[in-house]
Amino acid sequence: MNAMDGPFKELSDTEYATFRRELLRVKGSERQREFLGIVRDTDAFLDHVSAIATEGVVDVALATEPMTESEYKDPPADTEQALYVAWSSLAPAVACRSTFWANLTIEHIRAGRIQSAYLAANGGNLPGGAERIDFALDEEKGQGPKQIDECVRTVLRRLGGLREVRGNRSIYVDCPFARAWWRERFASQAADGDPQVASSVRAILRTNQTYWEKLIDRIVFRNSTFGSENIRSAFLRVLAQFVQADPTSDLTSSASLQRLCRRATTYQGARELSILNDGELDALMEAVVTET
Repeated sequence: MNAMDGPFKELSDTEYATFRRELLRVKGSERQREFLGIVRDTDAFLDHVSAIATEGVVDVALATEPMTESEYKDPPADTEQALYVAWSSLAPAVACRSTFWANLTIEHIRAGRIQSAYLAANGGNLPGGAERIDFALDEEKGQGPKQIDECVRTVLRRLGGLREVRGNRSIYVDCPFARAWWRERFASQAADGDPQVASSVRAILRTNQTYWEKLIDRIVFRNSTFGSENIRSAFLRVLAQFVQADPTSDLTSSASLQRLCRRATTYQGARELSILNDGELDALMEAVVTET
């Protein structure tokens, strides 16, 4: 089937919201402890989430091969590219929905591409999801309700984003599959078919998790200037070009990124940028990046 056959499958928004709300109601509750035990077992997890109704009729292609835990948690650039190609028919209105990504993640678990315990992985001293769950549930070694609650929240963030805590930012930042799609979308738009430009933009988008989060915060949620694809693409293109020329530049710092975004907004306030062509926008963004 294709996108023209109907809406993509996703979890029921009402039922999934209720599922999250009840799970997060009490930190360290028996419900949370039981849930982590379920996440530890893929078959039990699939049985548990099957109670959440789905909507839509169109299935989305899955990753062609099983993914390791580290590959799922932070997909390499080539994996993100392959996923984006497979999901290229998605519209942004779908790709910003927690219910869509949660269902797609569940389908990857159902197909054996990932294991449900991967959802709990969160780096640190206990990078493995299963190991982290076991530690959280260990009454002697664990740190009680707070650690159990944090582990549950990580699972929900990885599954499809946790809007209750971080709003829609969580979808773009915390859900690996959604993050892969949005990073590749921005790189593809900025490159406009040029593989070298795509590679340099991809590198800047993958600087680190904090940088990506600040980027999303600035160009998606706080700054109307970057609502224009042309403006956003020119900004990323020029920023990537300068970082590629000088990898040690402080342009890869979150503070610099925020400063440049504010500067671009100032330019927009003085001149309507959306009417400029790509060459004019690139020249203007060079001024934004190089201005002292």
